[in-house]
Amino acid sequence: MATVFVRTRLRTLLVAMIGLVAMLGLVAPGLPSAHAVPTDSPVDTVSLRGEVVYDLAVLDSGRVIVGGRFSAVGAYPRSNLGAILANGNVDPDFAPTTNGDVHAIAVSTNGNRIFIGGAFTEVNGQPRHNLAAIDAVTGALIRGWRADTAGANPAVRSLAVSGGRLYVGGKFNGIDGFDKQKLAAIDARYGHVLHWATWLNGGVNEVRVAPDGTVWVGGEFTRIRGQSRPYVGGIDPVTGQPTGFVATGNDSRIITLGLSADGDWVYTGNNSNRVNAYRPSQSGAPVWTRRPDGNTQGFAVSGTHVYLCGHMKGFPDDGSVHRYFAALDRSTGATAAWDPRATGYFKGCWSLAIDGGDLYAVGGFTRFDGVTQRLFAKFGGTA
Repeated sequence: MATVFVRTRLRTLLVAMIGLVAMLGLVAPGLPSAHAVPTDSPVDTVSLRGEVVYDLAVLDSGRVIVGGRFSAVGAYPRSNLGAILANGNVDPDFAPTTNGDVHAIAVSTNGNRIFIGGAFTEVNGQPRHNLAAIDAVTGALIRGWRADTAGANPAVRSLAVSGGRLYVGGKFNGIDGFDKQKLAAIDARYGHVLHWATWLNGGVNEVRVAPDGTVWVGGEFTRIRGQSRPYVGGIDPVTGQPTGFVATGNDSRIITLGLSADGDWVYTGNNSNRVNAYRPSQSGAPVWTRRPDGNTQGFAVSGTHVYLCGHMKGFPDDGSVHRYFAALDRSTGATAAWDPRATGYFKGCWSLAIDGGDLYAVGGFTRFDGVTQRLFAKFGGTA
């Protein structure tokens, strides 16, 4: 009986200690911290006037660079490029211009330069074909930096920075005067094409770089360096050879892909409304698959969730309604309750980014639960 009494007292003491820890907001070392999906309502920030924002980049200062097809940020006229301050107001001093759509934005490692890609021939009134580098503060062109793309479909679709390299993806047949197709590595400082012997037999819609340097690409290709890699693959940053990962469970071109912060998970969205989650170090088969009723066009991955956006309205397999936005458990694919109740046009949402405890979104949406918030939104509560 004494032993039972002691054990009971110990259990009581343990429960009390756990309750005290919870009351004080303490977390024991080594235990995972709590995580919450974002708030349903976005933070009140400036809206944009125009059709769509395709991409964004968040700087260390909290400023957000946005690019797309629009004519104003707040009350300030802007031609397809703009900046939003950390407080949600327009940056009045950042006013570069392009004469065509901006599809992709990336930031240099030191944060001093913004790289833009799209379908334009002029930036700030100067010739720049589909790719340019501008000052992150003023928006002025970087003098001497030029790497024009060429071909029947020369537009740049995606950009990614890793160290001193800028990776450029699209359907172009040439860049900076070189016969370099679909995917190229550019010296981020000088704008010169780097020798990187890789080639693909179809366009690149998305390029992302993992922490180990692996260059992940998704698009319309089926082969990399002559090896079968249907629509998605990883590429060695030095040799240009594809990694051993060969994806299964994907039957059409990849529109977008996302990476977890540690590079262990790769998420893809294809033209058949299929979202696949892969762990390339373990298998080429998807860990899980979901099928929303519209295409996914952007991913952002937190420690516990993968956020996706596009022009879906929900998930027929579980009957949940999620217009343009959804959050899934990153390990199982289970649908979270988060639903900001977005409405809009131009295929809903195009891109997402997580910075600190905030989730940023851009696209063609216009309202959330009936409240106007056009083309740009910021949600708190992701950490």
